Amino acid sequence: MTTMEIRDEREERARYAAYVNGVRIGFASSILVRETVLLPHVEVDPDRRDLGIGSMLVRRALDDARTEGNSVIALCPFVRRWVDLHPDYLDVARRPGPGELGAVNSLVAADRTMRLLHHEESKILATVQDLEPETP
Repeated sequence: MTTMEIRDEREERARYAAYVNGVRIGFASSILVRETVLLPHVEVDPDRRDLGIGSMLVRRALDDARTEGNSVIALCPFVRRWVDLHPDYLDVARRPGPGELGAVNSLVAADRTMRLLHHEESKILATVQDLEPETP
């Protein structure tokens, strides 16, 4: 039996993640700044892009923001389009104000850097493990 779940990983990884049978198949980055959630990036495994997984990730992020009393700035084109198609979320989603744009761009760049560093870290750890001698 196949099980799919959306996990709230904001504390550990600043994201929501979709898993099928324990394997991560997608995520939505989430950055909380005061009472505003930035959604800069949604990514789904290319083989599973037409299954609505990105939509489930976005819906969960917006539902949690609404429950927690936060607004959401949809930066990812997919998230912006999703909000346009779901007007019942217009009370939560908003565009960045003119004074916020510089700070938002800096936060998105920092998020991108952290994701890249995390991916590089796993490659480095794999390389180090390959170099470790086998134990009998």
